[in-house]
Amino acid sequence: MSGDMSIEIRDERDEGHYGAYLNGQRIGYATWVKVHDTVVLPHAEVIPAWEGQGIGSMLARRAFEDAKADGLTVLPLCPFMKRWAELHPAFRDIVRTPRPGEMPAVNDAVHAARTLESLANAAGANPAQHSTPQH
Repeated sequence: MSGDMSIEIRDERDEGHYGAYLNGQRIGYATWVKVHDTVVLPHAEVIPAWEGQGIGSMLARRAFEDAKADGLTVLPLCPFMKRWAELHPAFRDIVRTPRPGEMPAVNDAVHAARTLESLANAAGANPAQHSTPQH
């Protein structure tokens, strides 16, 4: 990795994720969903050209650190976040597994967050279109 590479991790939790940016371009993100006192991390993605550069780990660290600071537990759902948690025992005290019967509610929350994000992306892509939503 070259020294001039400056990756910025932005707290975009109000939009449902953390974003990783290089020179203002989003090159990765980690979906973030709050369910009661738990932060659910269902998905992390880095564009292929930047995979293997530690960007996913930067996103994970920020999400776990913020959860810890906020006194929340973390429920890592995607394989990457689970693996990251296993490799970073300092966060073991806040990492948890799903409680019995909890996954339907967690999946509903994740699905709702994904729907909101896709709506936001659609709105951002077509700001001129203000047609009525299709049901």
